[in-house]
Amino acid sequence: MCGTALLLAGTLAVVPPAAAGMRGTPGGTRFLLALGDSLAAGYQPTDGRTPPPVDPATGRADQGYPGSYPADLAHRYRLALADLACPGETSASFASAPAEKACANSYRQWFGVTDQEAAAGRFLAEHRGKVALVTIDIGANDLDGCATPKSVDFGCLAAGERSIATQVPRILAFLKAHVAADDPGTPVVSMNYYDPFLAAAFAPGGASGAAEATASVGGLEAVNGTLLGIDTLAHVLDADVASAFRTGKVLPMRIYGGRILPLDVATVCQLTWMCPTAGSAVRHPDIHPRTIGYAVIESAFTDVLAKHHIRL
Repeated sequence: MCGTALLLAGTLAVVPPAAAGMRGTPGGTRFLLALGDSLAAGYQPTDGRTPPPVDPATGRADQGYPGSYPADLAHRYRLALADLACPGETSASFASAPAEKACANSYRQWFGVTDQEAAAGRFLAEHRGKVALVTIDIGANDLDGCATPKSVDFGCLAAGERSIATQVPRILAFLKAHVAADDPGTPVVSMNYYDPFLAAAFAPGGASGAAEATASVGGLEAVNGTLLGIDTLAHVLDADVASAFRTGKVLPMRIYGGRILPLDVATVCQLTWMCPTAGSAVRHPDIHPRTIGYAVIESAFTDVLAKHHIRL
């Protein structure tokens, strides 16, 4: 991961999942189309700069990293996974030059296009009537650089929120139009975000760390409120990842790293790589979820589908 950001789905130089490799799957296959950034790709810092593994069935890296929330969802609903997510993607780059050049190369090779939005449209058209679920997380990287474990730049957050408010409605309108044309009735599910910078209450900790953690929650609530409004207007379901991560919940206190912490702080420490301790597989804080964290994100998607009585 390069740089820091509130809710940043980090940038890394990897070969993106080339979902069009699904051409080798049986004709009756039903798909989950996953879109977004490195969260949708299932990246963890333990992956380093290694690209996603190649799927033996297609000969392509079309599954993202093992343990991603789209992979968990696909397994739960017995769907084939087509993961087009591009690490580092922003709401602006989603429909223009991708955050990673490798993503553009993959989209060009398989769909004759160079951005994730157009690739999604081509995938839906080429698999008409076969896409059972579309998931997307986008907007986290619009807040790139707005927060560190020591400070929150609220001006930066406001600018990122304006970008989200401008770009995400257009992205969702595009997806909804293509789904209506190619797979009527297929649900499109977006998500809100957890707050990795709650970890400031763990390290550096103390009064300053607690203050920064509290401030970061305020910024998160504003962004998630914007996303919920956008999703509602677009008739897109909103998976409540923030609640699944217990964001904003102080009690009951929990123990992590030998310290008694508020519930939401302990939860983000347990579910992400933000609070490394002695013997941890990573040495530096990283916003990405652990495998168990991706499973919790998956549960937020299944919960919203169940809430709306959607069976796949």
